Amino acid sequence: MKILLTNDDGYKSEGLNTLSETLLRAGHEVWVCAPDSERSASSHSMTLRDDITITEYAKNRYHCSGTPADCILYALKGKIFPEDPDLVISGINHGYNISTDILYSGTVGAAREAALTGLRSMAVSCARNKDGSFPFQRTADFVVQHLEDFYPLTNSECIININVPGEGNGKWKSGVLSYLDYHDAVQTKQQEKTRYYDTSTVRFGTSVVLSMKGGVQPVQRCNTQGSDFQAVRDGYISVTAISILPPVHTASQTMLESLSKGGNCG
Repeated sequence: MKILLTNDDGYKSEGLNTLSETLLRAGHEVWVCAPDSERSASSHSMTLRDDITITEYAKNRYHCSGTPADCILYALKGKIFPEDPDLVISGINHGYNISTDILYSGTVGAAREAALTGLRSMAVSCARNKDGSFPFQRTADFVVQHLEDFYPLTNSECIININVPGEGNGKWKSGVLSYLDYHDAVQTKQQEKTRYYDTSTVRFGTSVVLSMKGGVQPVQRCNTQGSDFQAVRDGYISVTAISILPPVHTASQTMLESLSKGGNCG
């Protein structure tokens, strides 16, 4: 199988390179187009007004100056590779991409862009072990072992999202998505007065430098036992089939349909 790898941690990341080596040993042909530096939390952002540079650093290995989604869009539309791959895998990400995370994740964003172009794709992530290391090899082995199971489930409307816990129980289960609360805090690093001109009058405003203070582990908003979040907390590898298009909110959509029947543009 011809497999294109990408990620949001950069082309030098250990996760991506461990997955590449494992797939090669399993007999697959591996291509790479990944960001030239870390692009975490870039979601599905794309570069539309600036040029993108894609640089070959080895045979069928490229790094890209843009976002993870750019890696897929420009590599495929720009015909960087001799043909389309059979599968795109985004990862292995350094840290989970579960539940609400997928809205922010550059890893998932790249897999979603691949599906939008008509390719089969997966996103793969893992959490730290207790000693601070990541189980990249165990994660890569799981992907290779289950490739034939998950590959037929992928299509232009669905990606497979895999999350591997640090110390797991050796089993996997499917999990749905849930809402997570992150409890991140914004802290002020610097604040000073600045001058600006309002017609002929000099006025003073405030310039504030802010940063995100993270480090607090997210918690699940509701007690959703069948979620991917709960699965990895219980030691399972979580595997989720994610729709490319966001679902319509049924209750509100029903109300809109009712309202639209008697509506007019006046």
